[in-house]
Amino acid sequence: MKQPVLSVFAACACALGASFPLTAAGEETPVFDSAGFLRACTSFVPDVGFAVPMDSQCVSQAVRMCNMSQGNKALQYCVDSAAAWLEADGARIVGQMPGFDKSVLDGIGPAGLSLSMPALGDAPDCTEISDPNLPAELVCRYSEALSEWLKLRVLMRSEDMTGEASQ
Repeated sequence: MKQPVLSVFAACACALGASFPLTAAGEETPVFDSAGFLRACTSFVPDVGFAVPMDSQCVSQAVRMCNMSQGNKALQYCVDSAAAWLEADGARIVGQMPGFDKSVLDGIGPAGLSLSMPALGDAPDCTEISDPNLPAELVCRYSEALSEWLKLRVLMRSEDMTGEASQ
């Protein structure tokens, strides 16, 4: 039990010190490696009943830690980075499922392929979500990317959809 926790802490430590770009003032500012943290964190999520909340925690922790690494002044950058990673990882997952029809995610696929995931809900309604600290377009992009990615993670773990256990 201690080994996975230590590994997550090690991943966090590595992500915090990943790179040091120069700021406008010429000072080095550490940049949190959100993509590295997300890859590491999600690799530790087992195929269990609470996998979806665990996946969600990886994403929210990546955004928080990225923002904290910048003195809580980079939320927009951090949410954008997380959304980009979610989109890229979603594309990676889809690439591992030959012939995958993304309409399955919307529940409008061919008969028998519709995916019922009420716990994940429908795609977010971007007219009803907002954050006073972020542009509406970014909040919508992040919400949509997270919703689709979580569904894809469930499919990735499913023996029925991939033909083998992914984790």
